[in-house]
Amino acid sequence: MSTPDDRSDRGDRNAAAPAPSLVDSVRAFVDGVPEAERPDALHELFYGFYARVAIADQTTHRLAQWARQEIGEIADLPPSLAEALRDNALHVGRELFATRIRTMSAMGYVSAQLSELRDSIGDRPFALQRAVAFDEDSGEMRSYDLSRPGEHPDLPYDPFSYDPQAEDA
Repeated sequence: MSTPDDRSDRGDRNAAAPAPSLVDSVRAFVDGVPEAERPDALHELFYGFYARVAIADQTTHRLAQWARQEIGEIADLPPSLAEALRDNALHVGRELFATRIRTMSAMGYVSAQLSELRDSIGDRPFALQRAVAFDEDSGEMRSYDLSRPGEHPDLPYDPFSYDPQAEDA
């Protein structure tokens, strides 16, 4: 029986290469963008990550609704299977929350990169004018105008100073 170290010594092609870190991935992305386009690229990346947060929020909302309201409506469902479905929904919800937290951390990293470019950007507007966020009241995704801060309470309107650790983030 070989160990992972044995396989790497032999140059085993089946050994999985480690996934690049978020920092490495973002750095490679930014390095591939012409310098003049980097502020817009980072701005779009920041709100692209926020779209991922919105997807996780909407999915979590719908999953919770399903677990509370629809499991009991499944015909001929044994109670033990209903309980298993609820337990699995809780597990999936925890994974979605972890995804949300990792994504918010990524947004913090991109925000720091964008902040380093702030002086070179000046007052020029970004190309991206709208962002997507989940509206919990309606249970739907909506597009929000980034020039109208406060339109959505959780949408970060200042991509230069986003802090995922802040209470209102």
